[in-house]
Amino acid sequence: MRTREKSAPQVELLILGDLVLPSRVLRDAWLAVRDGHIYDLGTNRPPQPKRVLDFRGHVVLPGFIDVHLHGLEYGDPASAEGIVRMLEAAPRHGVTGIVPTLASATHEQYLRFFDDARLAAAGSIGGARLLGVHAEGPYINPRMARGMDPAYLRSPNPDEDFQLLDRGSGVLKIMTLSPELPGAARLVRALTSSGVTASIGHSAATRPQVQAAVEAGATQVCHWPNALPKPDREPDLPDTAAFCLEFPELALELIFDLVHVPVERIRLALEKAGIERVLAVTDAMRGAGLSPARPAETDRLPVFKMTDGRAYSVDPKRGCRLVDTGVLVGSAITLLEAFRNLVTALDLSLPEAAQICSTNPARQLRLDDRLGKLAPGFFADLAVLDRDLNLVATFVGGQQTGGPEPEQAHNRHA
Repeated sequence: MRTREKSAPQVELLILGDLVLPSRVLRDAWLAVRDGHIYDLGTNRPPQPKRVLDFRGHVVLPGFIDVHLHGLEYGDPASAEGIVRMLEAAPRHGVTGIVPTLASATHEQYLRFFDDARLAAAGSIGGARLLGVHAEGPYINPRMARGMDPAYLRSPNPDEDFQLLDRGSGVLKIMTLSPELPGAARLVRALTSSGVTASIGHSAATRPQVQAAVEAGATQVCHWPNALPKPDREPDLPDTAAFCLEFPELALELIFDLVHVPVERIRLALEKAGIERVLAVTDAMRGAGLSPARPAETDRLPVFKMTDGRAYSVDPKRGCRLVDTGVLVGSAITLLEAFRNLVTALDLSLPEAAQICSTNPARQLRLDDRLGKLAPGFFADLAVLDRDLNLVATFVGGQQTGGPEPEQAHNRHA
């Protein structure tokens, strides 16, 4: 803990509650916020604040970070306005940082996506942080398209690659590609040298091809083990999911809706890879996170359109599925629900679940010096949950942006 001098400046906000730290839960503690950052925390005598929020009886966590989502509530990455809607919706689910993801798109649509993200970051007020964008494709093995439209998938092209990296400079943070495609290793090296995370996904790569991608700089696997060959379904293809488990350099995205990945397979990943290599993502679509009380677009399941125009239904129990084929194309959950599943269905501790939903995603984005945990000097991006793991409040930079109004959260002034 930081030792405070007697002349320490007054902090703007003091939050009382049980603090979820990286290795333990600090009970009956306080967290001081100053200039949008965590100034200090502890159980001893706190600094004098201008304002106190009393969340005793609740847990205070680092805000959740989603590095792979295609939509949230009524927002999607098809436009700057759609991305703003995602940013504004995220804190209602304890999410303080997002990486909007585009798939099944033309080269020109990816370029416009980068521009739209910059516009959204400049135009969003009071929402989550835009931490960059994720290009899922277009360099994907068509045989492993799964929910993607194969018409948009192709092998890397040096001229296109340059344009994507040039136009995406500063905003493109993750690209998912299939390492078995011609030119993939060259592209992974280019991504890595540009500070972009190269993620293996929608792939039937052999073990040597996975190894070549890792040696070129790949550090992530897109929604493991989904969109990788299933031995019982595709016995003629390599067991790419198993190969990815072997390489400690690879962090594994997992969708914890208990639909995409059964509990026993999640346990395998946690056992083989370790918690430090697993990061929760939602792969959520537009329509995810909507309250059942909100009007649906049909008399039955809500139906929306993907950014490529195909219609899908939203079912919290079965995920998002194409209307015409029933193919699973994404989830209908939020990271708050994923966190809850980690604790209640998989028996993880609060610090372990927070590592998977906050700390590990921040590390993958190279932002783990300022986001993803409760520590002095880090941004005051917080999620407050009750004992049943329901959201009570969300803070981004120390400003409450989600959950009930401060007056409903035992607000009092010092």
